[in-house]
Amino acid sequence: MMQTINNLFSLIAACTDRPVWLVGGAVRELLTGRTPADLDLAIDGSGLSLAQALAHTGNGTFVALDRERDTGRVVFADGITIDCATLRAADIVADLHLRDFTVNALALPLTAAITGDWRKLIDPLGGQADLAARQLRPCSAYSLIDDPLRVVRAGRFRATYQLMPTPELITAARSAAPFLPNVAIERIRDELLKLCDGLAAAAGLRLLDQVGALTIIFPELEAARTCEQPRIHFLPVLDHVLETVAALDWLIDNGEPPIAVQTHPNLSRNLPFADRYRELLQQRRGNVRRAALLKLAALLHDNAKPQTKVNHADGTVTFYGHQGIGAEVAATIGQRLRLSRSDTQYLVQIVREHMRPGQMRGGGQLTERGIARFFRDSEDAGPDILLHELADHLATRGPWLDPAAWNEHLRWMETMLEHYWNTPTPPLPPLIRGDMLMDALGIKPGPEVGRLLRLIREAQLAGEIHNAEEALALARTMQIPTTETDDPDHCGRRGKRI
Repeated sequence: MMQTINNLFSLIAACTDRPVWLVGGAVRELLTGRTPADLDLAIDGSGLSLAQALAHTGNGTFVALDRERDTGRVVFADGITIDCATLRAADIVADLHLRDFTVNALALPLTAAITGDWRKLIDPLGGQADLAARQLRPCSAYSLIDDPLRVVRAGRFRATYQLMPTPELITAARSAAPFLPNVAIERIRDELLKLCDGLAAAAGLRLLDQVGALTIIFPELEAARTCEQPRIHFLPVLDHVLETVAALDWLIDNGEPPIAVQTHPNLSRNLPFADRYRELLQQRRGNVRRAALLKLAALLHDNAKPQTKVNHADGTVTFYGHQGIGAEVAATIGQRLRLSRSDTQYLVQIVREHMRPGQMRGGGQLTERGIARFFRDSEDAGPDILLHELADHLATRGPWLDPAAWNEHLRWMETMLEHYWNTPTPPLPPLIRGDMLMDALGIKPGPEVGRLLRLIREAQLAGEIHNAEEALALARTMQIPTTETDDPDHCGRRGKRI
C-alpha cells in the first residue's frame, strides 16, 4: 500500500507544475505510522483542474465536489480517493489557520512527500505536538462556528483516534452545537456513522452529549436523560444506552472498557464463534463497518422507555411495549438521517427484537422451534441482536455484574449460535400450499392462513413434521375457531374445530 501511495505522489507531480501540499488527515496518518487510505491535497491553482488531470492520467473517475470552491475528487479502481482543493487563503499557512483542529492543520509539500523529508513539515499551530499529547484543540475560537459539522467531527476524532478534547474545544463546541440544524443531514449522518465506527464510539457520543449536540441530533433521547429505571439497572436510560455502546466497543473492538469490566477486569471476552462475529461485523455498509450500525442501534434501543414508563402502586416499574414503539421511532430516525432502506430496517430489527434473547433465557429450556423462530423473526440480524443483548446485560448490571452469571450467559449464547452457524439448513420445500390448507380446513383467504402456514413452517424446520398429512394434522390442532355467520342455525355459535 505504501508503494501505491508513493506512486500516487509521482502521479500528482506529473500532472501539475503548480505548488501542491499534502494536507490534513493524510499527513496525520503518516506522522502516526499509518498508511492513509485517501489523500487530501491543497494546490496554489485549480483543484478541479488537478483532479481532472489525475483522473485522465491515472485512469480514475473525476467528481466535481464543489465547483464554487474549486474542489474536485478522483476515485481510483482500488478505492483510493484524492481530494484536490484550491487554497482558501493567500498562502498555505493562512489556509491551515482556517481548518478545524490543529492536528489537521498540517501540510507537507509534495516535493518533500516524495523524498520523505519531514523537516519541511508546515505546522503553524502546534498540531504535531497536540497529536503527540493525544489532545484535540480547535485552530481558533471560531473554527467550529464556521462549520458546525465540526462539532460531530470532534466526537469522531475522540472515538477514532482517542484524542482528548481541550477546554477550548469544549467551549467552542458548546457555542457551535445549536447551529447543527443548519447543516445538511447527510453530512451529519456521514460523520455520525464514522464516529460509531470508532474503537471508542461511546466516548465520542458522550462528548457530543457533553457539548449539547447529541439530543440536537436525536431529540427523541432528551426525555431519557432523567428517566430512572428499576433497581436491576444502575443507570438512567440515556446513560444506560451510552454504556451499552461502551460495552459493544469492548466486545467488538477491545475498546475502552465499560463499568462492569472496570469492576471485574478479568471478565471473559471470549465470544462464542468469535471468528464468525469478526467476519460479520467487519462487513462494509457503505463507508463503515456493520459494527457501526450496531452501535448506533444500541444508542437508540431504549428510546421509548420514557413514554412507556409506568410506576405501579406496589413500587414496581414497567416499560411494557417500549421495544415496539421504539422500533417505530428508530424507523423515523433512519429516514430522517437518509439511511438506506436496508440500514434503516437493520436498526428497526435490533430495537424491536432486543428484548427477545433475555426473555428466552428466562423462559426455561431452549427448544429447536424457539431458536428457529427467533432467527426467522430476526431476519439477518440474529447474531447482532444476541451480541447487543450481551452488551445490554453488561450495561444493566454494571458494577453489580456476577462473573459466574456472565459465563453462563456466554454458554447460552453459544447454544443459540451453534444452531445458527453450525446446524445444516438445506432448502426445504413447503409441505403444503395455502390453497390446499383452505380447501382442507374450509377456511377463507386471510391472516389465519398465513399464521397457520408460519406455524407449519416452524414445525418443519424444527424436524417435528415431515409431510402434508402431518402438516394438516398440526393445522387442525392450531386452528382458531370461527363464528359461522352464514348458517342461520348456527348464528352466534362458535364453529367447531375441524
